[in-house]
Amino acid sequence: MVATLVDLSRRGDTGGLVVLQVFAAADGLLRTWMAAANAQNPLQQLSIVKAPGEVLGFTGWVIKARLAVLDAGQPVELMSQWVANLTTGALTTHCGLVSGYTPGAALGGYGALTGGVGTTSSLITLLPQPLPLGAVVASSLAVGQEYFAFSITQHTFTNRQAVVVLIAKDVYSGQWHLSFTDMAGALGAVAWIANRPGAVLSTSIRLDYFSSATPLMLTQPVQWNPITPGIASQAPQPQPPVQWFDPVVLPADLALYNRTFGSFGYFIGGDGTQWLQLGPARLAVKVKDGGA
Repeated sequence: MVATLVDLSRRGDTGGLVVLQVFAAADGLLRTWMAAANAQNPLQQLSIVKAPGEVLGFTGWVIKARLAVLDAGQPVELMSQWVANLTTGALTTHCGLVSGYTPGAALGGYGALTGGVGTTSSLITLLPQPLPLGAVVASSLAVGQEYFAFSITQHTFTNRQAVVVLIAKDVYSGQWHLSFTDMAGALGAVAWIANRPGAVLSTSIRLDYFSSATPLMLTQPVQWNPITPGIASQAPQPQPPVQWFDPVVLPADLALYNRTFGSFGYFIGGDGTQWLQLGPARLAVKVKDGGA
């Protein structure tokens, strides 16, 4: 398998706000992919709650995933939010359960999502002068390995890069999960694990090798590090019980490359596979199989 890539990059000198142009194009691709993914997974449904162009002065998405699992007799619903203020450049990211979402005036009409993980500390660059924007959509509809990723970079090797949207099957459970990075590389992810059962949040990827320097390594599979609840020992038990969490694993087209803030770097793996780095958080997507 390899990703289907669409280059949405803009030079930035053709008039208009490039961010709006690119996000509108990405939204069209997302809707097309989402319709196909929903048809392929009738028991799990993805939907867009808010999208670029719907709220004046803001852009981004609020995305909902209804899973094929029940909690207290109701379908589990996850949500992610990535919203940029086009006046101040302030970026708000959050993911969690749909029950934490309050539609309304917050974020200009995008609503407020609470109770999960997210950030409010990074910025998107908005300048009156021409500003190029690198942007790529990578996606797949391979059964059980579906994903859609939209990544941007305003300044290579700086904190103006993001994976704006990442919707992917957890290949361990077969359920959708949602994730993103902000413009400074901070991760957020929400999934559902059956053996707990419950929502699992993450702000990091399991790293086999942490350094961003040499040796550079490409590792698979990519797994999220769960934020686990605290446990404590209680007398007469000297130690707390062991708790096991099912892994949340990204599709096989995605890998971890220990190079931070290198969006759209292109490299060849030791087996001849070719990869494109997505965003600031060390994710890479396979664009060509080895020997092909």
